[in-house]
Amino acid sequence: MDKPLHELSIAEAGRRLRAGSLTARALTLDALKRIEAIDPKINAFITVTRERALADADAADRDFARGVDRGPMQGGPHALKDIYDTA
Repeated sequence: MDKPLHELSIAEAGRRLRAGSLTARALTLDALKRIEAIDPKINAFITVTRERALADADAADRDFARGVDRGPMQGGPHALKDIYDTA
C-alpha cells in the first residue's frame, strides 16, 4: 500500500513527479486539504494562496511533460515563513 502523500520525503516525491506517477497538482491538492483540515487547530498559516499554488503546480506539471527539470524542489508545494514581505 502506498503511504499518504504527506508522508513522502522530498526525494521520493521528486522521483515520483519525474517518473510521472504523481502530479504536482495532486501533491498540492493533498497539501491544501491537510492545511484546511489541520490549520484551524494550530493556526500555522496567515495566508494560503490556493489559486497560486495550483497554478504553480500546473506549470510544473507542464514542464515535467515537456522534459523540463528546474531542480529538486520543482513541483513540490511549499510555505513561506511570515518574515517575508509578499506585497
